[in-house]
Amino acid sequence: MRSAKQAQSASLALALTASVLAVALSACDKESPRPPPPPPAAAPPAAPSPAAGAAAADAGSAKPKMVANPDGLSLAERIAKRQAAEAKVAAELAAAEKERLLAYDRTKLPLHKQTFAFIQKTRAQYDAVARKGPGAKAELDKLRGTLAAPIAAAAKKMASIDPKGGNSNVTTDYDVMLNALANDYPAAIAISFEGDQGPLGEQTAELDRRTRKIEDWLTELGSGGKGNGKSKAGESKAGKAGKKKKR
Repeated sequence: MRSAKQAQSASLALALTASVLAVALSACDKESPRPPPPPPAAAPPAAPSPAAGAAAADAGSAKPKMVANPDGLSLAERIAKRQAAEAKVAAELAAAEKERLLAYDRTKLPLHKQTFAFIQKTRAQYDAVARKGPGAKAELDKLRGTLAAPIAAAAKKMASIDPKGGNSNVTTDYDVMLNALANDYPAAIAISFEGDQGPLGEQTAELDRRTRKIEDWLTELGSGGKGNGKSKAGESKAGKAGKKKKR
Protein backbone atom coordinates (compact mmCIF):
# COMPACT_ATOMS: atom_id res chain seq x y z
CA MET A 1 0.00 0.00 0.00
CA ARG A 2 2.87 2.33 0.76
CA SER A 3 4.65 1.44 -2.42
CA ALA A 4 1.64 2.35 -4.50
CA LYS A 5 1.44 5.73 -2.81
CA GLN A 6 5.12 6.36 -3.40
CA ALA A 7 4.75 5.51 -7.08
CA GLN A 8 1.75 7.80 -7.38
CA SER A 9 3.69 10.66 -5.71
CA ALA A 10 6.62 10.18 -8.07
CA SER A 11 4.27 10.27 -11.08
CA LEU A 12 2.73 13.53 -9.85
CA ALA A 13 6.17 15.03 -9.30
CA LEU A 14 7.25 14.13 -12.82
CA ALA A 15 4.07 15.57 -14.29
CA LEU A 16 4.53 18.79 -12.34
CA THR A 17 8.15 19.10 -13.46
CA ALA A 18 7.14 18.59 -17.08
CA SER A 19 4.48 21.28 -16.77
CA VAL A 20 6.97 23.76 -15.28
CA LEU A 21 9.48 23.09 -18.05
CA ALA A 22 6.83 23.59 -20.71
CA VAL A 23 5.78 26.92 -19.20
CA ALA A 24 9.43 28.05 -18.97
CA LEU A 25 10.17 27.12 -22.58
CA SER A 26 7.05 28.91 -23.75
CA ALA A 27 8.13 32.07 -21.91
CA CYS A 28 11.60 31.89 -23.46
CA ASP A 29 10.09 31.59 -26.91
CA LYS A 30 7.98 34.70 -26.41
CA GLU A 31 10.82 36.84 -25.00
CA SER A 32 13.48 36.11 -27.71
CA PRO A 33 12.08 35.07 -31.07
CA ARG A 34 14.32 32.92 -33.19
CA PRO A 35 16.03 34.57 -36.20
CA PRO A 36 14.75 33.59 -39.61
CA PRO A 37 16.72 30.91 -41.33
CA PRO A 38 19.47 32.21 -43.74
CA PRO A 39 18.58 32.40 -47.44
CA PRO A 40 19.86 29.63 -49.60
CA ALA A 41 23.31 30.25 -51.12
CA ALA A 42 23.29 31.56 -54.73
CA ALA A 43 24.35 29.10 -57.30
CA PRO A 44 27.82 29.87 -58.89
CA PRO A 45 27.70 31.27 -62.46
CA ALA A 46 28.01 28.72 -65.14
CA ALA A 47 31.43 28.66 -66.82
CA PRO A 48 31.36 29.89 -70.46
CA SER A 49 31.79 27.28 -73.06
CA PRO A 50 35.14 27.15 -74.91
CA ALA A 51 33.46 28.19 -78.15
CA ALA A 52 31.88 31.30 -76.55
CA GLY A 53 35.21 32.30 -74.97
CA ALA A 54 37.04 32.00 -78.29
CA ALA A 55 34.40 34.13 -80.04
CA ALA A 56 34.70 36.84 -77.37
CA ALA A 57 38.51 36.87 -77.69
CA ASP A 58 38.27 37.16 -81.47
CA ALA A 59 35.79 40.04 -81.14
CA GLY A 60 38.09 41.93 -78.73
CA SER A 61 41.22 41.54 -80.86
CA ALA A 62 39.61 41.96 -84.27
CA LYS A 63 41.30 44.69 -86.40
CA PRO A 64 39.31 47.10 -88.53
CA LYS A 65 39.18 46.15 -92.14
CA MET A 66 41.27 48.22 -94.58
CA VAL A 67 39.12 50.35 -96.84
CA ALA A 68 40.43 51.25 -100.27
CA ASN A 69 41.13 54.99 -100.86
CA PRO A 70 38.39 56.55 -102.96
CA ASP A 71 40.98 58.41 -105.09
CA GLY A 72 42.96 55.27 -105.78
CA LEU A 73 46.26 56.95 -104.78
CA SER A 74 48.94 55.57 -102.51
CA LEU A 75 50.14 57.44 -99.44
CA ALA A 76 53.25 58.68 -101.25
CA GLU A 77 51.16 59.86 -104.19
CA ARG A 78 48.76 61.73 -101.89
CA ILE A 79 51.70 63.45 -100.14
CA ALA A 80 53.20 64.46 -103.49
CA LYS A 81 49.82 65.76 -104.65
CA ARG A 82 49.41 67.84 -101.50
CA GLN A 83 52.92 69.27 -101.79
CA ALA A 84 52.30 70.18 -105.42
CA ALA A 85 49.09 71.96 -104.44
CA GLU A 86 50.88 73.87 -101.68
CA ALA A 87 53.69 74.86 -104.05
CA LYS A 88 51.14 76.11 -106.57
CA VAL A 89 49.44 78.26 -103.95
CA ALA A 90 52.80 79.63 -102.78
CA ALA A 91 53.78 80.50 -106.36
CA GLU A 92 50.46 82.25 -106.93
CA LEU A 93 50.87 84.27 -103.73
CA ALA A 94 54.45 85.20 -104.66
CA ALA A 95 53.33 86.30 -108.13
CA ALA A 96 50.54 88.42 -106.67
CA GLU A 97 52.97 90.03 -104.20
CA LYS A 98 55.45 90.79 -106.98
CA GLU A 99 52.73 92.46 -109.03
CA ARG A 100 51.78 94.55 -106.02
CA LEU A 101 55.39 95.70 -105.52
CA LEU A 102 55.82 96.44 -109.22
CA ALA A 103 52.65 98.49 -109.30
CA TYR A 104 53.83 100.56 -106.32
CA ASP A 105 57.43 101.07 -107.46
CA ARG A 106 56.29 102.18 -110.93
CA THR A 107 54.65 105.15 -109.25
CA LYS A 108 58.04 106.08 -107.72
CA LEU A 109 60.21 105.40 -110.77
CA PRO A 110 61.89 108.86 -110.95
CA LEU A 111 63.03 108.55 -107.33
CA HIS A 112 64.34 105.05 -108.02
CA LYS A 113 66.40 106.30 -110.94
CA GLN A 114 67.82 109.23 -108.97
CA THR A 115 68.74 107.11 -105.95
CA PHE A 116 70.38 104.33 -107.92
CA ALA A 117 72.26 106.76 -110.16
CA PHE A 118 73.68 108.51 -107.10
CA ILE A 119 74.78 105.17 -105.59
CA GLN A 120 76.55 104.16 -108.80
CA LYS A 121 78.25 107.56 -109.15
CA THR A 122 79.43 107.59 -105.52
CA ARG A 123 80.80 104.09 -105.71
CA ALA A 124 82.63 104.93 -108.92
CA GLN A 125 84.32 107.87 -107.16
CA TYR A 126 85.56 105.61 -104.38
CA ASP A 127 86.71 102.97 -106.86
CA ALA A 128 88.74 105.54 -108.77
CA VAL A 129 90.62 106.46 -105.60
CA ALA A 130 91.05 102.79 -104.61
CA ARG A 131 92.78 102.06 -107.91
CA LYS A 132 95.47 104.65 -107.09
CA GLY A 133 96.71 102.53 -104.21
CA PRO A 134 98.15 103.42 -100.79
CA GLY A 135 99.43 106.80 -101.99
CA ALA A 136 95.83 108.01 -102.28
CA LYS A 137 95.04 107.63 -98.55
CA ALA A 138 94.73 111.39 -98.02
CA GLU A 139 92.56 111.71 -101.13
CA LEU A 140 90.31 108.92 -99.83
CA ASP A 141 89.83 110.68 -96.50
CA LYS A 142 89.03 113.96 -98.25
CA LEU A 143 86.51 112.27 -100.57
CA ARG A 144 84.83 110.54 -97.65
CA GLY A 145 84.33 113.87 -95.89
CA THR A 146 83.08 115.51 -99.07
CA LEU A 147 80.50 112.79 -99.74
CA ALA A 148 79.06 112.65 -96.22
CA ALA A 149 76.42 115.36 -96.78
CA PRO A 150 75.34 114.20 -100.28
CA ILE A 151 74.95 110.62 -99.04
CA ALA A 152 72.76 111.80 -96.15
CA ALA A 153 70.62 113.85 -98.57
CA ALA A 154 70.28 110.86 -100.92
CA ALA A 155 69.21 108.66 -98.00
CA LYS A 156 66.54 111.18 -97.02
CA LYS A 157 65.20 111.30 -100.58
CA MET A 158 65.29 107.49 -100.79
CA ALA A 159 63.17 107.23 -97.64
CA SER A 160 60.37 109.11 -99.42
CA ILE A 161 59.99 106.22 -101.87
CA ASP A 162 58.34 104.02 -99.24
CA PRO A 163 57.74 105.97 -96.01
CA LYS A 164 55.59 103.30 -94.35
CA GLY A 165 57.68 100.35 -95.54
CA GLY A 166 56.64 97.05 -97.12
CA ASN A 167 55.64 98.53 -100.48
CA SER A 168 58.92 98.77 -102.38
CA ASN A 169 61.12 95.87 -103.40
CA VAL A 170 64.50 97.62 -103.29
CA THR A 171 64.48 100.44 -100.71
CA THR A 172 66.19 98.13 -98.21
CA ASP A 173 68.96 97.55 -100.76
CA TYR A 174 69.34 101.29 -101.30
CA ASP A 175 69.59 101.84 -97.56
CA VAL A 176 72.26 99.16 -97.09
CA MET A 177 74.31 100.45 -100.02
CA LEU A 178 74.17 104.09 -98.91
CA ASN A 179 75.28 103.12 -95.40
CA ALA A 180 78.14 101.09 -96.86
CA LEU A 181 79.26 104.01 -99.03
CA ALA A 182 79.18 106.31 -96.03
CA ASN A 183 81.17 104.03 -93.74
CA ASP A 184 82.17 100.44 -94.49
CA TYR A 185 83.22 100.79 -98.13
CA PRO A 186 85.74 103.63 -97.70
CA ALA A 187 87.00 101.97 -94.51
CA ALA A 188 87.58 98.74 -96.43
CA ILE A 189 89.48 100.66 -99.12
CA ALA A 190 91.69 102.19 -96.44
CA ILE A 191 92.41 98.73 -95.01
CA SER A 192 93.25 97.47 -98.50
CA PHE A 193 95.94 100.18 -98.70
CA GLU A 194 97.57 98.44 -95.73
CA GLY A 195 97.64 95.10 -97.56
CA ASP A 196 94.45 93.43 -96.25
CA GLN A 197 92.08 92.90 -99.19
CA GLY A 198 89.53 90.78 -97.27
CA PRO A 199 87.10 93.52 -96.09
CA LEU A 200 87.13 95.24 -99.49
CA GLY A 201 86.38 91.91 -101.20
CA GLU A 202 83.40 91.34 -98.91
CA GLN A 203 82.07 94.86 -99.43
CA THR A 204 82.51 94.61 -103.18
CA ALA A 205 80.65 91.29 -103.37
CA GLU A 206 77.76 92.64 -101.29
CA LEU A 207 77.44 95.83 -103.34
CA ASP A 208 77.64 93.85 -106.58
CA ARG A 209 74.89 91.47 -105.44
CA ARG A 210 72.53 94.29 -104.52
CA THR A 211 73.40 96.19 -107.69
CA ARG A 212 72.34 93.23 -109.83
CA LYS A 213 69.08 92.93 -107.93
CA ILE A 214 68.28 96.62 -108.38
CA GLU A 215 69.19 96.57 -112.07
CA ASP A 216 66.91 93.59 -112.67
CA TRP A 217 64.10 95.27 -110.77
CA LEU A 218 64.45 98.55 -112.61
CA THR A 219 64.41 96.62 -115.88
CA GLU A 220 61.06 95.13 -114.89
CA LEU A 221 59.82 98.55 -113.89
CA GLY A 222 60.75 99.83 -117.33
CA SER A 223 63.79 101.92 -116.46
CA GLY A 224 66.24 99.59 -118.14
CA GLY A 225 68.81 99.12 -115.34
CA LYS A 226 72.08 98.37 -117.16
CA GLY A 227 70.33 99.16 -120.38
CA ASN A 228 70.15 102.80 -119.29
CA GLY A 229 73.89 102.95 -119.00
CA LYS A 230 74.30 101.39 -122.43
CA SER A 231 71.78 103.73 -123.96
CA LYS A 232 73.60 106.74 -122.49
CA ALA A 233 76.85 105.44 -123.86
CA GLY A 234 75.18 105.00 -127.22
CA GLU A 235 73.82 108.53 -127.06
CA SER A 236 77.25 109.94 -126.32
CA LYS A 237 78.72 108.07 -129.29
CA ALA A 238 75.93 109.33 -131.46
CA GLY A 239 76.66 112.85 -130.31
CA LYS A 240 80.32 112.53 -131.26
CA ALA A 241 79.34 111.10 -134.59
CA GLY A 242 77.10 114.08 -135.16
CA LYS A 243 79.98 116.46 -134.50
CA LYS A 244 82.11 114.68 -137.04
CA LYS A 245 79.39 115.14 -139.61
CA LYS A 246 79.28 118.85 -138.88
CA ARG A 247 82.97 119.05 -139.49
